[in-house]
Amino acid sequence: MNLLIDLMERRLLPDALIRVGIRHLNKQTLQREMQGNVAERLKRKKQLFDFLTTQPIAIETDTANQQHYELPPGFFKLVMGSHLKYSCCLWGDDVENLDQAEVRALSITSQRAGLKDGMKILELGCGMGQSVNMDGGILPQRSYYIGFQFQLAARVY
Repeated sequence: MNLLIDLMERRLLPDALIRVGIRHLNKQTLQREMQGNVAERLKRKKQLFDFLTTQPIAIETDTANQQHYELPPGFFKLVMGSHLKYSCCLWGDDVENLDQAEVRALSITSQRAGLKDGMKILELGCGMGQSVNMDGGILPQRSYYIGFQFQLAARVY
């Protein structure tokens, strides 16, 4: 198994084979989790919860940031909607496409933050400036908005 993981991490296996392996591992995990009676499964779940509460929220953050910031802005234009909403989208029965899901997420963020017309707004890590560039009344009008992005390529974009 370690050999296969090593080959996969070095990108020496085709995606189709990797997907088969992922499905196999998922199946094994589900079978393992379903073993035993309800009390035994609940005990395992509690043990996992207890373990996770002692762990950091994020691990390998430096590596993740390096990998993330290696990607050019053009990549994100290929995989995101027209608003370039990076962190999440909000889907519902009335949402038909990625662009609408991005708008819905930005709208609910604005509502929950209590943003109002005329406010001064600072966004740290604003990505491609999706919040700054939103139109159509999602973000407050007549507001002073500053977006700060750590990645030089995204700032230039």
